[in-house]
Amino acid sequence: MKNNNKLIRSAITIAVGSYLLLGLSMSARASETHDNYAFMSAQDLYDALSQQSQVALGYLLGIVDARKGPQATGGCFTVPWQSDADEVIVAAYLDYWPQVADFAMKAPDALVKMMQERFPCQPN
Repeated sequence: MKNNNKLIRSAITIAVGSYLLLGLSMSARASETHDNYAFMSAQDLYDALSQQSQVALGYLLGIVDARKGPQATGGCFTVPWQSDADEVIVAAYLDYWPQVADFAMKAPDALVKMMQERFPCQPN
């Protein structure tokens, strides 16, 4: 009977240890993936928009909407007030990116810079 208890305790210890180890491993991988793919590169965004990706369009519009107005760096941009604003912004980015082509740039930074140049805030 005593040997059975030791065997059961050992099996439970191994099971719990394996579960905890697996949980930590998965948590580390999820965190690593989140860090590596937190933002699209500006070139990846250009490539996806060139292929008319709806996901990339949503990403672009989300960044532009979230960052419109005055920026902490001093710049400011607005979103064109027209029914085809999404198409206008995509066309502007597709025109802008080949001129810049800074492959170290992240998509949000490239979008803000492009918007500030192409759609600056108007002085009041």
